[in-house]
Amino acid sequence: MPGMGTTSAAAVASALRASYPRIQLALVVGICGGAPTVSKNEDIFLGDVVISDSLILSNFCRQYPGKFERKTEVQEALGRPNPEIRSLLNALRSTHSRNELNARIMHYVRELQQSDERWSHPGIEDILFDASYIHNHHQQESDVSCSCRNSELPDDICEDALAKSCDDLGCDKSQIIRIQTHVERANVFTHIGTIACAKAVMKSGNHRDRLIREDKIVGFEMEGAGVWDTFPCIIIKGVCDYADSHKNKLWQAYAAATGASAAKAFLEYWRPRVDQGILETSMTRQFIVPFGRNRHFVGHHDELSKLEQLCSTAKRPARLAITGLGGIGKTQIALELAYRMHDNDPECSIFWVPCTSHAAIQKACMTIAQTIGIQDADPADVQQQVIFYLSQTNNKWLLILDSADDMEMWMNDSGTASPLKNLLPSNPHGRIIFTTRNRKLAVKLASRDVIHARELDQEAGVEILQKSLIQQYPIQDRPAAAYLVNQLACLPLAITQAAAYMNENGIEVYDYLLLLGEPEENVVELLSEDFQADGRYEDSVNPIALTWLGSVRRIEKIDPLAAEYLSLLACLDQSSIPESFFPRPASRKKMVDALGLLSAYSFIAIRPGTRSLTLHRLVHLAVRHWLRSEGRLSLYIHKAAERLNEVLSNDRINERHRKQCVPHAEFLLRDIYVTAVQAQWAIWIRSGGDKREAEGERMLVQEVKSLSLILPDEPGAMTYTDDAPLA
Repeated sequence: MPGMGTTSAAAVASALRASYPRIQLALVVGICGGAPTVSKNEDIFLGDVVISDSLILSNFCRQYPGKFERKTEVQEALGRPNPEIRSLLNALRSTHSRNELNARIMHYVRELQQSDERWSHPGIEDILFDASYIHNHHQQESDVSCSCRNSELPDDICEDALAKSCDDLGCDKSQIIRIQTHVERANVFTHIGTIACAKAVMKSGNHRDRLIREDKIVGFEMEGAGVWDTFPCIIIKGVCDYADSHKNKLWQAYAAATGASAAKAFLEYWRPRVDQGILETSMTRQFIVPFGRNRHFVGHHDELSKLEQLCSTAKRPARLAITGLGGIGKTQIALELAYRMHDNDPECSIFWVPCTSHAAIQKACMTIAQTIGIQDADPADVQQQVIFYLSQTNNKWLLILDSADDMEMWMNDSGTASPLKNLLPSNPHGRIIFTTRNRKLAVKLASRDVIHARELDQEAGVEILQKSLIQQYPIQDRPAAAYLVNQLACLPLAITQAAAYMNENGIEVYDYLLLLGEPEENVVELLSEDFQADGRYEDSVNPIALTWLGSVRRIEKIDPLAAEYLSLLACLDQSSIPESFFPRPASRKKMVDALGLLSAYSFIAIRPGTRSLTLHRLVHLAVRHWLRSEGRLSLYIHKAAERLNEVLSNDRINERHRKQCVPHAEFLLRDIYVTAVQAQWAIWIRSGGDKREAEGERMLVQEVKSLSLILPDEPGAMTYTDDAPLA
């Protein structure tokens, strides 16, 4: 603005209105005086931010101490903000939203401070004097002629005193009623309430407090009223003083930085109404889906029926989530649902957004924006523009957010972008469906409305294989096809990959089964073979041996204990692993959280009531491949052997759990260099009949406890102790 005050602000607002008649919200941003205490539970400090929910216009003819007269007859409470603004301000009053807003403000303040040091905290104490203590010449100086001593008014202030600091004037520190250091008050806090606007600066503590008591004021400023009647308006200002005579200009730059940062953070929450012209031009139904219909789609009848029912009922949930193991067919379920709704509901628009990255989301939103008629969409703002449209339109819509797997992207503030959960459209005419590998994220996004994509049965798996092969196998090969499907855990992605390999190389089912019977390293190489598949994104990892590596790395980042457990599991037989095998952390909750995360990704299945679990067969293979590629497989084989030794050596373990461990000891023997005779002898005794079972177990335990268990990819020795406790 060209100057301070309501007149200057009104002139700017009028000019803006003439040039931009469709402005929906004006933010008046700057610095102001703050109310030191709003209530018993709310204090305002220098650098905090005040946000208006109402504005009082006060006409003060003179506002200094001793020169103040309030013109109550011209005081006016200006119009309330419009419903959209009131709704947003009410939402920001919640503790969670306010804390989130404060954190975003601090993020932007730090960005400003990194760009220029002048926006930094002044590094001085935040001091509040008693309201009745005046900032004037307390000791008459010989070379200063002023009214501080000569005036008939005891609290008069001369212009010279107003220009000086408290230190220069020697203000009495015993009159300080509150003091805060930078360390004690490192963060910025927001305060929403009534702001008083006047034509002159408030510099009287007594009159400030009277206004606070009478009108519940949070801040005092001079420009808002000039804009308020022209636009829907919110005042957002950083507090640079306490609206008394003790002002310190050193706080102004920092307060300006906090006010500007608050405005930027506020705009992340503001969702303006979509232009009516856009709504009118987009009345026709839209169908924006990146894939054609899957002609080979098989199974998942229960999941689809449930989704169709939930999407069509009157009290349908606003959000749904499909969760399940990577490669199980979540995207294909959502795709089939999209085409069924397109066929059955002529009024519903369907929009599809892949959530594999921020760039993928932005690209999809650009496509949607152009289709619905948002002209000249800005890539930086297009996501917000699409959200605004979906939140405002009266048309029915379904938004599919596919591959929403990254917990950090959706739930956490990355520093450069808000969590995506805060940027979801809300509209009674619309529904959102997420697909995600992570059940924990599914629950956070869709609450209880989560549908788990189950494994296909053998018959459905064989049908997928048959539909995917160029050359159909003869009827007598059906048992081999069924066996192959079972070996691939009936996983659609693995079956599709196998069919692609057979098609490319012209081999039959039996040939592929022979390849699966090769040593583990060869099988991993086979399952790492890339292939092209319909209904998969260009940046997707298609090979089944590699498709879970992204999830494994996320688990390692989210919960290192879960990654540790997963690595140990890969060194055992994948079935019936007793819970007692896992080393106990400091708290039971950490263990529950770790196993819960592995279960959330469908890597493990926990059998209720048995205190045992199973690792998915192909995940078992993939994690071993990951550990081998990271050079850590031998380390975890050592750890697994040590832990199994502790369990088997513990006298307190019951026989049932001891027998559960025997298959895992046998599996470990395959990875450990012992003589072939020793290994075969131990296994032979193990299967020699009930009366020799105990001797077989003893031999196996002895093998695991060997002092020279040498591993193939990292020679070394392990030492065991017999008195290791069971964690």
